[in-house]
Amino acid sequence: MTPQVLELKRLQALTEAWRLLAPLERREAVYRRVVETVKANTRAVSVLFFLHRPEEDALELVAAEGLSRDQIGFRLPRGQGLSWVVMERGEPLFVPDVSQDPRAVFLRSRREPGIYLGVPLRDPEGRILGVLSMDTAGGAGEILPEERFWVQAVAEAAGLVLGRIAALERAQAEAERQKALLGFTLALESAREPMAMAQEALDTLLRLTPYHGGALYLFQEGQVRPAVISGRYPPDFPRLYEEHPIRFGQGLLGHPRLWEGPVYVEDYARFPGALKPYAESGLRSALLVPIRPEGRRYGVLALGSFGERIPYRPEDEALLRLVARRLEEALERLFQFHTLRRTREAALKALARVLEYRDLETKGHVERVAELSLRLGEALGFQDLEGLRLGAYFHDLGKLALPDEILRKPAALSTGEWRVVRTHPEVGLEILKSLPFLPKTALNVVLYHHERWDGSGYPKGLKGEAIPLEARIFAVVDVYDALISERPYKRAWTPLEAQKELRALAGKGLDPKVVAAFLELLS
Repeated sequence: MTPQVLELKRLQALTEAWRLLAPLERREAVYRRVVETVKANTRAVSVLFFLHRPEEDALELVAAEGLSRDQIGFRLPRGQGLSWVVMERGEPLFVPDVSQDPRAVFLRSRREPGIYLGVPLRDPEGRILGVLSMDTAGGAGEILPEERFWVQAVAEAAGLVLGRIAALERAQAEAERQKALLGFTLALESAREPMAMAQEALDTLLRLTPYHGGALYLFQEGQVRPAVISGRYPPDFPRLYEEHPIRFGQGLLGHPRLWEGPVYVEDYARFPGALKPYAESGLRSALLVPIRPEGRRYGVLALGSFGERIPYRPEDEALLRLVARRLEEALERLFQFHTLRRTREAALKALARVLEYRDLETKGHVERVAELSLRLGEALGFQDLEGLRLGAYFHDLGKLALPDEILRKPAALSTGEWRVVRTHPEVGLEILKSLPFLPKTALNVVLYHHERWDGSGYPKGLKGEAIPLEARIFAVVDVYDALISERPYKRAWTPLEAQKELRALAGKGLDPKVVAAFLELLS
């Protein structure tokens, strides 16, 4: 047969093989169709489809027809069997009698005469995926040397289809990865507690990697402790950290390169610094990355497997780095938020002292009404407690703009002077409305806390439920604290006297439902 005829036949075979395999969408279906097709179109006794498993460096039998059909799952370690010769050389191998070849491995453990033909399976980039082989050992059959071109065509078509399926799987996996990372990022945006952030990070990593469990480790008082644990662990594993605490510099968490970047350990038991209790627990592979928000040594994000070795994959390290970086950024935002909040708290307390210094309020009034407002708001199921608290702190800020001769006047105010005093809610609003951290709730307290249930209040003369609830809540607390506080013009009322007065004001100056809730809170 001339080379031209052989090439024509090869192309015809490739076309036919592609027609048979192209519609398939699952790897297992490709494996089965290949061995069935080769078996049906040749006189081979057995047809075997081996795939290379890099993590074990072995050839695994994933599909078979003929006498070796019951051997699916069988593995050939590197260097054993004729299929490894094909794999390593990357070219077809024809052996007239395998019983005479010492390299041959017989799956049924009995050396028998027969013909062997093996061809490499390649992906579209030319990488060898495995070996397609056929033989006649143990039965009556025949394999002609020239059949090599036809089997090669089937193997070539199979490699192309498997490459297409792998590309589709990678695209789907990347889509899932991006979806999971988006969900993780959104969760971090709303999280306000570091451990909740770490839990989101670990859950995301375990969905996208083959590791069994993960943890965030923190360094506290000279020891390394897991602050958050996620995934699958042996039942007693978390207890080890209490029974056998890890100190700085010990074990994997004391790895000298840990703070430089990710560290991977294939087999923990063989790690030079392995701690015996943890090795005996079944800890096998581990991948760790430091968490360093704002450059500080905060902790370590770690993934681990138990019993099963997880081979190193660059994509796992890249994902761990990415998740760790996003967690660091979220923690940095949180630290900055806490710093701003502490600064704001200090400013609020300073403002309260300024108001008290000018004798506008009795000592401690602002902090007392802020605390009572929170308790009352919580009892009523009010949602924006932080806004209510801020409104309590700022409620009389507008009085700072009033002249001393009015604020400190010992006699009764004139009509004109009273008209000036009644402007302080609007003055306070004008001062505060440009502050971006103040929510609408706080501004409503400042503007409306002198409105009255019967419509007799100021500055807008609102009535009943037209007054925002936050202002109605604060008004009850403000009146109560004013009653029980000593002023230059009155004695401090007893709590019972003040409560009696609140009942009298319910339905007149104050919301009766809010008064009832407050009185119950005080009881």
